Amino acid sequence: MMKKMRKISLLLVAMLTVTMLGGCGSFDASGYIKALLDNSYKNDSAAFVEQKVGTEEQAKELYDQGIETEVNSLIAGVNISDELKNEFTTVLQDVYKSVKYTVGEATKQDDKSYVVEVKYQKMKVFAAAMEQFQTEQQAYTDELSEQIQNGGESPSEDEINEQVYTLLKDAIKDSLQKAEYEDEASMTVRVELNDKVYSPNQEDVEALEYALFDLEEATGLAQ
Repeated sequence: MMKKMRKISLLLVAMLTVTMLGGCGSFDASGYIKALLDNSYKNDSAAFVEQKVGTEEQAKELYDQGIETEVNSLIAGVNISDELKNEFTTVLQDVYKSVKYTVGEATKQDDKSYVVEVKYQKMKVFAAAMEQFQTEQQAYTDELSEQIQNGGESPSEDEINEQVYTLLKDAIKDSLQKAEYEDEASMTVRVELNDKVYSPNQEDVEALEYALFDLEEATGLAQ
């Protein structure tokens, strides 16, 4: 489960590295980063279209692909019902919509790249979810063991997976309802120009995602 929690952080990287802009003419690096963040997290394509990153249809397609990738990563190799998969999709969408960030001004560099300030408040959601999930998973395991020891029938692997992943989904949902946010902080995202194409620095993007969520705490708890 720890590896699956780590994969939650991949949405933003996948979304941002897909979308690029031509490097000629005027370029609003701040608006570009806002467009990508809003579309990736909030499912809001307004800035995406305004900045001419792509059409509304393309924005929706990218968002849906990102969410689907996250859900598939989370349940990789496990057979669960379509209904539960759809519930996971909704929960993750709600988590991403709840992030808090403000995109600031961009500073142009000598090499024609930009540095964009992003202010944010880290959302504390995954560590609490993992703690709740581990407790409930252990209780379920103990219940199964007692059931089998008393001559009861053992559930199928699919039935066990359905129950375990329902516990995980519910833990994330419960944690989101009482999520807390840290004090505002800031970091920068570089927007680099390569072969006349602007794109965000992947390391900065990944660092931003870890700044927005308590992913490190969650993976540490899962170890």
